[in-house]
Amino acid sequence: MEYSIFQVVEQHQLLKVLVALVIGGILGLEREYRRKAAGMRTLTLICLGSTLFTILSVELGYPSSPDRVASNILTGVGFIGAGVIFKGDYTIDGITTAATIWIASALGIAIGMSHYMLAGFSLGIVLLLLLGLKALEGKISGLNEKRTYTIGYHIDQYDPAAIAGMFKRFNLKHKQLLHTKNEELIIEDKYEAAGKPDDIVAINAFLLKDKNIHHFTVQVNPL
Repeated sequence: MEYSIFQVVEQHQLLKVLVALVIGGILGLEREYRRKAAGMRTLTLICLGSTLFTILSVELGYPSSPDRVASNILTGVGFIGAGVIFKGDYTIDGITTAATIWIASALGIAIGMSHYMLAGFSLGIVLLLLLGLKALEGKISGLNEKRTYTIGYHIDQYDPAAIAGMFKRFNLKHKQLLHTKNEELIIEDKYEAAGKPDDIVAINAFLLKDKNIHHFTVQVNPL
């Protein structure tokens, strides 16, 4: 007896596959636009894969344990998410992309369980967070910036208390991280400082002009 593909594969399953492709593609479009490690193809495949595993899990585990395969999806997706997180010298990149991968998998599971409204509503919220909060973060970061300063000075020309007082004078919240001295009696103090952008610019200009400062460096994006 001959069977058509639509008799072997139920139509509602094909619908789930199509919905997963659309939702995964829309979610990946935002990451693709920002040129992130996981873009449209990756997130679409993750969403589709989660949907397929959920469908198969329900069928294989019916009726006693329909979640026996789906319960391990997030464990596997966690390894993919870890692969897009990169630690640089002063920054950690990829955390948002890793979280988006996790969400793509959750959306796929929701689709596989036929929760289309939940998946669509959640997709809207995720896009709102990714697009809207990005602009808000930029405005907030413009109000308060953080820097890590390494300031070197001769032991006879400055003392640690004077360096700490310098940050106070420019209204910067500060915390000393390190205090070292080399054989040439040059002391290096490392501070983490935070404050208004104008105050950051002002202390940088002051350090450049101060003849008693042997050297200083500024890390723009400290962890």
